[in-house]
Amino acid sequence: MTTRERVPRGTGPRPSGRADDTFGADWLRMITLDPAPQERLAPLRDARAARVLGLVRDALCGPGDDGGRSVPSAGALYPYDVVVVGGSGPYPRLLKADLGRDGCTELPLSVAAARAVGAALDEGCGIEGADHIVVLARPWLSMRKYGPRGHLYTQLDAGHAATSLLGTALGQGPAVLRLRVPRRRISARLDPLLPYREVHSVVSVGPARRNHAPRDTSVNLAPPPRRDASASMERFCWSQIPGALRNGGDPPLPVTCAPVVAVGDGPAGLGRVGRHEWRLLTRLRHSCKRFERQEQPAGAIAAAVEALLTDLPTDLPDAAGGRRGGVGVSVLTGPGPVADACARRLPGGDVRITVGEAINDPAVITRLCRGQRHIAGAQALVAFHLRTGRLLGAGRPQEVRDALFRASAAAHLIYLGAARNDVAVTAVGGFDAGALRTVAGLGDDEEVVYLMALGVAAGTGSKIDRLAVAHAHGE
Repeated sequence: MTTRERVPRGTGPRPSGRADDTFGADWLRMITLDPAPQERLAPLRDARAARVLGLVRDALCGPGDDGGRSVPSAGALYPYDVVVVGGSGPYPRLLKADLGRDGCTELPLSVAAARAVGAALDEGCGIEGADHIVVLARPWLSMRKYGPRGHLYTQLDAGHAATSLLGTALGQGPAVLRLRVPRRRISARLDPLLPYREVHSVVSVGPARRNHAPRDTSVNLAPPPRRDASASMERFCWSQIPGALRNGGDPPLPVTCAPVVAVGDGPAGLGRVGRHEWRLLTRLRHSCKRFERQEQPAGAIAAAVEALLTDLPTDLPDAAGGRRGGVGVSVLTGPGPVADACARRLPGGDVRITVGEAINDPAVITRLCRGQRHIAGAQALVAFHLRTGRLLGAGRPQEVRDALFRASAAAHLIYLGAARNDVAVTAVGGFDAGALRTVAGLGDDEEVVYLMALGVAAGTGSKIDRLAVAHAHGE
C-alpha cells in the first residue's frame, strides 16, 4: 500500500453524483483520519499540583526526549492512565497526566463531583492534606495484542507503575500506596470521562521534605482530549473481563510498612532499595535485549534479587509466613557461586531457591521460554507463582489483585536491584508453564504469572514482543 497524505474529514474526493453517492461518502468517512487537533498549551499555575505531576514524570517517564519510559511493560504498551487529584485550590483538581510529554489535561468535573472523588480518596489515607495519584488500568491496550491474557499483563504493568510512583514519592516525603479504595464511588465519577478503566491503586503523597522538593515544576495544561475513536473495540475487550474483578473491593486496611512477599528470619538485608537512591536507580533501569553466557560476579545476582525484601508502605494484609500473601517466589539457578550466594542472602519464607543442572543448559532455557534464544544465556530465572486453587476457588477478587500486585512490586524491586548491581534483567512474556513447574518443583495447583531472567548482557539484540506493532494510527 502506498503512503498518501492525510485527508481532513470532508475534504476528500467527492462521489460523482451517481446512485452510489451514499456508498462513496460512507467509504471516505470510514477510511479518513481526523486531523490532529491544534492544541493551545498554557502553564499550569498550581505549584502543588505541578510538583505531584513532576513526581509522576520522574517515576514513569524516561530521562531523555525520545518518549521512552522508565518502567517495564509487556510490548511497551503501558496499559494505564494516571490522574492526579489535589492541588492548592479550594476543591480538588483532577489532572490526567500526559505521559508522552510534560503536560496534563484537566478533567471537566463539577465542583461537587471533584469533592466527592477527593473525599473518597482521603478515607483511610493517614496523611493530612495529601494529594493522590490514581493509577487507572486500561486493559484493552494489552488485550488487543495479547488477547484475554493481556488483562494479566495489564495488572502487572500497572503494578510496576504504582510501585515506581510510591518509591519516587518516598524520596521526597511521606507517601503510601493503597489497593483497597472505594472503587465504585471513584469510578462513578470518572467513567463518563475515562470509560473502560479499572481503578488499580492510589498513591497518596504528603508535602515534600525540606531540600527534597523538585526544582523544575513546569507543566503544560492542554484542553481535554476528544473521545477515543476506538470505543467499540475497547468496549468489547472490557466485556471479556469478569465483573467482580472490575468493580469489587474489600474493606480498607491500615497501612503498614513491610516487604510485599513473605520472608523468613534472615540477615538485615543490605540489598534493600533506599528512598534516597530510588530516583537514580529508576533512571538506570532497563531491560536486557540478549544475554551472554558468561559468569556474573559472585553474589551480584543474589544482591539484585535481595532487593525484593525492601519495605513498602501499603495496605496489603500481613504476609508474614504461611503464604498468606498469596504469591511465592522461586529462584532457579545452576550449581555454583550464584546458587551459594542466593542461599546465603535470601532468607527463605516465600522465597525458594531451586538449584539444578537444567538452568546451566541454554537449550533448556530456550525451551522453557518458548524458543526465545536471546534469553538462553541467562544464569538465573525468578518465577512468581500463585496458588490458583486457593485464590480463585475462594472467589475473592481483591486477593487476586493483591497477589498480582505483590508479584509486580517484587519484580520491580528486582529491576532496581539489578540496576544497582550491574546485572542484566528482563521479564519473559512467553514460557512453557508446565515445564517450568517441573523444573521449579512446583505443584499443579501453582500458576506462574511472572518470569524474570537475570545474567550478563550481550549488548545487542531485540526483544521479540516489541517487534510487532505496539499501537495503531491515531491512538
